[in-house]
Amino acid sequence: MKPKKIPTGIESFDPILGGGLPSGSTVLLLGDTGAGDYEFALTSCARTLMYPRSSDNNIIIPEKVIYISITRSKEDVMKEVALSFPHLYEVLMDSARQNRFEFKDFSEAYFAGSFIPASWTSLSKEALSFDSLKWTDEKKNLVGALIEYLDKNAAGSIVLLDSLTALAQYCLSSIEWKDLIVFLRGLQRVSKKWDGIVYAILSQGIFDKGKQEECVECMDGVMVFDWEEPGSSQRKRVMYLKKFRGLLPVLDQEDIVNFEIQIDTVKGFEISNIKRVRGR
Repeated sequence: MKPKKIPTGIESFDPILGGGLPSGSTVLLLGDTGAGDYEFALTSCARTLMYPRSSDNNIIIPEKVIYISITRSKEDVMKEVALSFPHLYEVLMDSARQNRFEFKDFSEAYFAGSFIPASWTSLSKEALSFDSLKWTDEKKNLVGALIEYLDKNAAGSIVLLDSLTALAQYCLSSIEWKDLIVFLRGLQRVSKKWDGIVYAILSQGIFDKGKQEECVECMDGVMVFDWEEPGSSQRKRVMYLKKFRGLLPVLDQEDIVNFEIQIDTVKGFEISNIKRVRGR
């Protein structure tokens, strides 16, 4: 049986992957600051929404994209997208009108119980009331609320968790680290049932190597985004697949080492060059 694939929507990448990423994959986007992890996820989400229906029964086009923010408001995120990638912004807004793009903000739950004043985190411009200060079930248990939301909405969708970093920091201060790992293992397992794609963004170097590798171990695929220091004064962004079940042997067969990438205001994330093993 030929495995089903979901296109990333990135024209310079999908042919290398044989059409896209295996459906049901949980993918960690592990990146250095500004190296392209967020831009990859955003570009993939927007362009997949634009992807035409395929006559290939093994290519799946998700019905919906779900953007999950842990600390930022929808207004903040969408303003940044509009400034950086106006075309992708229009795609997302048009998809939202068609109920194909959904934004879920967990920031109030993230900040609940912290020393940050409610006036800083509330999305409402109205005066705070006593009822608004009460803890909802979501505020009491961010991870539990996230699980409940995903259970109801994630099937057949692309899910973008924009900051696994912030979620992990929350777990370190509010619950046990082992509970985060159990959550990630459960997410990897249930994603097969949802048959979509889950992207989770984690910043490199925030946690010690052991904790970072624990997160890596829970994933189907890990894509690393980094800065290459060439001999010239110009730094280059590079991406490589640290692991990916079902895909890594294909890249190894093609002798692909990594991908040079660029960020374009119109197209978003693009692969500019493929680096292969020298002498082959």
